[in-house]
Amino acid sequence: MSTRRTRRAGVANGGLTHEEMNPGSPTIRVTSPRSGVAYSAVDTNLNTNWLENKASWLFYTMLVVAGWLIVSNFVDPGMAWTVVHICHGLVTYYLFHWIKGSPIDGDQGKYDSLTFWEQIDSEVQGTSTRKFFMLVPVVLFFLASHGSAYDRQPLGINLGVLIVLLVAKLSSMHRVRIFGINKY
Repeated sequence: MSTRRTRRAGVANGGLTHEEMNPGSPTIRVTSPRSGVAYSAVDTNLNTNWLENKASWLFYTMLVVAGWLIVSNFVDPGMAWTVVHICHGLVTYYLFHWIKGSPIDGDQGKYDSLTFWEQIDSEVQGTSTRKFFMLVPVVLFFLASHGSAYDRQPLGINLGVLIVLLVAKLSSMHRVRIFGINKY
């Protein structure tokens, strides 16, 4: 059973196990007392491990809704979703896909070449955390499009924001710098 779990994790990382990807990093093997399945516990990234907690997802969702409540005081509530979607897209693109490294001193430069998005879940693709953060722009796109009655101009802007965010989050874009932008 532990071989299957290791193999599954290896497939998500291009066929490599954690030991092959990170030679010399501390790996602790733990066996679950309930199921008897062996798990590998690896060192965690303190910069991103808090995202695994579902409460952080709720807080993130509440921030988006609070942003909509504030913006809807100044513009039409339907159009407020477009404003929130655009602001959300700009802020998350900058924070998740542009800034590299980790503010944690204990990392000692280990994550200096990785964006925040690339650091999430130790670079494992397809996790529930990554799926949640891919779902948020899609939901905001639908809310913004419906709120603006599918008008041509807001729809184009919303679609542009959605495409940029989703392309940046694709697993095929992991560690890819288009035209060398943000390479260093």
